[in-house]
Amino acid sequence: MMPTRNPNKKIRIKREPEEEQIHVDRLSSLPDHILHYILSFFDSTKLSAQTSVLSTRWRYLWTHVHRLILDTDESFNPTNFARIVNEVMYNRSEECNICSIDYIHMNYKPDKKLLNRVMRFAASRDCQQFCLCVPHDAGCLDSSMFVPLANSNLRTLILREASLGLELLGSTGFAMLRDLDLDECWLSCQNKYAVLDPFANFPCLENLVLRGCILENSCRFKISGPRLVKLEISFLDCSKLEIDAPNLKFFGLWEELEYSKLYQFNLPSLELADIWMQFRGLVERNKDGMKACATSLLGGLHNASFLFMNSAFFEMLVRNSEFLENQCCPFTRLTSLTVDGYVPDMLPYHVMSYFLSGSSNRGPTYLEFV
Repeated sequence: MMPTRNPNKKIRIKREPEEEQIHVDRLSSLPDHILHYILSFFDSTKLSAQTSVLSTRWRYLWTHVHRLILDTDESFNPTNFARIVNEVMYNRSEECNICSIDYIHMNYKPDKKLLNRVMRFAASRDCQQFCLCVPHDAGCLDSSMFVPLANSNLRTLILREASLGLELLGSTGFAMLRDLDLDECWLSCQNKYAVLDPFANFPCLENLVLRGCILENSCRFKISGPRLVKLEISFLDCSKLEIDAPNLKFFGLWEELEYSKLYQFNLPSLELADIWMQFRGLVERNKDGMKACATSLLGGLHNASFLFMNSAFFEMLVRNSEFLENQCCPFTRLTSLTVDGYVPDMLPYHVMSYFLSGSSNRGPTYLEFV
């Protein structure tokens, strides 16, 4: 007979003594190059520096991050800001290169000697992207500051709210620069009758953005780029805009005109053009000038395959269809015309013929209102 267990009897299980738990700081044990990469995701170098309290090993880790963001808006006074910047440059080893530097100096007048040292430091560490943000009232930046970067392997240059001399910038040139972004910069010109071509000495430039820039004493502005592929221009104040870019694929133009402007383009490889125009009563004040403005712009885009247009521009052409009367269709490769936010009750013949009656060697052109 099998013995039965008493259900009221408690079963005691013998347990081995618990092993002592060992806490391992796995984060600090990571290789330095991984920690540098992690710290580079902070929004500012100040936040990276605050990680030095985690351990003595982290004391100088923040000086070796791949992206430096030096911002006076981080509650630094001028003395402390200069000390922090100098400490970063002093403690960084020569073997440790930098991917990107953001130098943001908006709270007080920048120290140009310090800025010059930062630019030389960026060039010596093979910096790939440099972003500079300084106020207009800081005065015109000396082009000699940019010489170290111009002779380096810098690929991307972003200038925000800076004041620059176009003649000097053009004479400096950037041998390896591929991307240039000028955002709300003050661009001065000593000779208001000269035809400025400041980017002719940028042989590798592929992407150019001019956003809200002010041209001082300039009537004619020219953009030459043998390797330029993408060009975006918004609210550029000049009376004539010339573009010579044989390899340009995308062209974006945003204008708000108070007076007529002429355009002269050489864009044989153009594929897509995005045009946004506002006129502020210009048509009523100067119809002849507006006609010359519209036809010179559209004629310069004749190689485009895809054309996007805002409703205000297209509606102006519909209301003033006589602008296009007796005008031959310039578009030889146009396959799609898209108009944003406008559905007309009727399209005048002159408008339809101007856009849709190009070369018969291509297929049909699609007109779309979205």
